[in-house]
Amino acid sequence: TGTRETGSYNHHSQIAKFKGKVFLSWSNGRVDEEAEGQRILICSSDDARRWSDPIVVVGDRNEKVVAHNCVAMMATEETLYVVGMSEDTTIDASVVGMRRVDPESYAVSVYASADGVRWEKAFAFDKRIKGIFEAPRATADGHLLCVAVLREGAAILRWPGLDLCEKPEIITVPQPFGASFPYGEGSWYQTDDGAIVIFWRDEGQSCRLWVNTSTDNGKTFSEPAISDVPDSMSRVYAGRLTDGRFFLCGNAFPTLLNRMHLMLLLSDDGYTFNKVYMLVNDPTAQRLTGLLKEDGYQYPCCLVDGDRLLVAYSVNKEDIECGVVDVTQI
Repeated sequence: TGTRETGSYNHHSQIAKFKGKVFLSWSNGRVDEEAEGQRILICSSDDARRWSDPIVVVGDRNEKVVAHNCVAMMATEETLYVVGMSEDTTIDASVVGMRRVDPESYAVSVYASADGVRWEKAFAFDKRIKGIFEAPRATADGHLLCVAVLREGAAILRWPGLDLCEKPEIITVPQPFGASFPYGEGSWYQTDDGAIVIFWRDEGQSCRLWVNTSTDNGKTFSEPAISDVPDSMSRVYAGRLTDGRFFLCGNAFPTLLNRMHLMLLLSDDGYTFNKVYMLVNDPTAQRLTGLLKEDGYQYPCCLVDGDRLLVAYSVNKEDIECGVVDVTQI
């Protein structure tokens, strides 16, 4: 819960399971989004309902320049990784939007822990990579893959294998006319016929997800095309349930920046979505206003855990919640 004392900006939730516990990490700031002193926090739970007090992965709330964004979290058998994107910010909060951020200062780093408590920097990405917004996942042939944004535009990262701390291959993605992918906010799954399907958030205000595909395990990709899937211009998470169905979780509502409706879309084959569930849409509003904060339930990150789908999301960019969906009931 965001407060004046603990920081009223909480966003960018990430969720992973490590050594039998569920871990949840996020960006925590004093008041505004991506402002100096923003840090990355993490907590854990045995059941995804009762959580430990958060601890700091990286950052200092008294920092005068740097902001740390929590952009990914993944686990191997022995190591829990959190990926942070740091940036230098200006002190003048009256400057609107991301123009407050020094565009030359972006740095993406990996922090590692053997116990989820003690953290150290383990790897730094090429400076050409401006950011990612989801943990890499393995393709069918054993390569980590995720969407990214470079200083020059959208991209896909493909690793030589399953080691996050190896240098990934960079595959650039053309930006179709009318679309805009400036933040690398995309998510994907791989269908039974081997196709990798990537869903892109569009900043061009189409209020639709854009989609591109790969039929060679991520070596090459088609140009993104607009889909029929609504999106309020927010983050989406794509994945596959243990029963084989595919899902999209996000604000599938065709009104710009209306993030009041957090929804789950289901598909039997990964191509046609034929069921939609409303996860949460209760009235909500910010208690403590801040720059770039939005009302609503937003930026979901999902973890398939047996017959449960754990959905971490932020509320008004102020509180972090974790919803538990019994997938046998949908």
